[in-house]
Amino acid sequence: MLLLGPADPARIGDYRLLRVLGSGGMGKVYLGRTSGGRAVAVKVIRPDLSTDDEFGRRFRREVDAARRVRSPFTAPVLAADPDGNPPWLATGFVAGVPLNEAVDRFGTLSEHAVLALGCGLAEALMAIHGAGIVHRDMKPANVILGVDGPRVIDFGIARTLDDTALTRTGSVLGTPAFMAPEQVTSTSIGPAADVFALAGLLVFAVTGRAPFGGGDLTRVLYAVVHGEPNLDGVPQRLRPLLLACLSKDPGARPGPQDVLRELRTEPTLGSGLPTVMLEEINRRASALLDLDPDVVEVPHNDFRRTAQTFARLDQPASVPHWPSTHPSKAPSRRRIAWALGVLSVALTVLVAWVTATLVDGDSPGAKPPTSAVPQGLVGKWTGTARDALVTFDIEVIIRAGAVGDDVATAVNTGQLSAARCERTERLTAVRDTEITLTARLSGGVSGCLDNGAVSTISLNPDNTVAYATTGVIGKISGILSRS
Repeated sequence: MLLLGPADPARIGDYRLLRVLGSGGMGKVYLGRTSGGRAVAVKVIRPDLSTDDEFGRRFRREVDAARRVRSPFTAPVLAADPDGNPPWLATGFVAGVPLNEAVDRFGTLSEHAVLALGCGLAEALMAIHGAGIVHRDMKPANVILGVDGPRVIDFGIARTLDDTALTRTGSVLGTPAFMAPEQVTSTSIGPAADVFALAGLLVFAVTGRAPFGGGDLTRVLYAVVHGEPNLDGVPQRLRPLLLACLSKDPGARPGPQDVLRELRTEPTLGSGLPTVMLEEINRRASALLDLDPDVVEVPHNDFRRTAQTFARLDQPASVPHWPSTHPSKAPSRRRIAWALGVLSVALTVLVAWVTATLVDGDSPGAKPPTSAVPQGLVGKWTGTARDALVTFDIEVIIRAGAVGDDVATAVNTGQLSAARCERTERLTAVRDTEITLTARLSGGVSGCLDNGAVSTISLNPDNTVAYATTGVIGKISGILSRS
């Protein structure tokens, strides 16, 4: 990531931009953040493309289709302005390692990991094709490995760019080593081209090379159209499926649903990624929190932060000083009286607000906070919760106790990575049927970052509970049921 330059915008739409993630033929991609703290990738289109009417029509059409894609294995489209100046698109940011970098740095993936990768990519293609999109650039750099499985990025947008560029240059576009033969020969391109590329990605993941080699462009393109794939080093059980996916005839290739069915012949336990790779993924996710430490966006109803803020009012503060632009002179009596009046009003409002917000004892129907776990929350609760990227299996066991006691244990497990984090939970606040807990890590994998995580658990009318906890990239939330 690069720092923003003088020519880079500070904001696009509702997103504050923090870094430059990369640039290419279409424009620049920025790391941004929403007002609520969510990390996003914002793609800003090149000025010359933004004035191309045909590009604009295709971009709008593809953005509309991309909005319909719903899969845990794709980066969701959050917002877009195809008619903006410049046009832009915002997707969820995936804090992980691109497949090409993962293989280069940490080595090829195990058979177990490749099976999990293939299942995730097949599910992603099912969602993408179901929305009427052909990706057309399924390459290692467009697959991000996260703690809870792979994510396909840039779907649908490559089609718009490639169609426009092909009209202008007549060139063959895509990533040659992972292109389907029909992309090379410029014949009709459909979903089967993505299945061809999916097979190439799995060959790369397990061997470290593309099935038709690399290097000289002409030789690679010839091999894609006329040659046989090199599957040396590919596990035997994967070869028949990959050979079918790499057929020269698009009609002979299986669909993504067939690929998924073949790869799911036995249950897989987690992503199979090596620990060192999971630690790097977690490190990158944690680094997001350090990009803009001076900017704090506080939720309106965060009782704990508000209370802490007022608790610090009696501590010495460092007051910034700006030199006066005029010679200093004694303030007039009128100015002193005006300042005292303003201060008096401000203090009155402040006291009233603090009383209403932090005490709330005189409001009709207000219930004073209690100090013990509500009986209705005692027991074992299980279910799933997720943030913008990851889905977790949650198990919480709550015992009776008072504020300050360890009243619960929790186990959070990533559904695909199988990364397990075990926590002891201390009761820090109780209000009506909601409790607030602070976690202390008690076990799990080395990449767990749960120490100090704050959770809330509140009883719903249907006797389920709403669960929320702080995570690396934002709030993790879900509904748990009694077990």
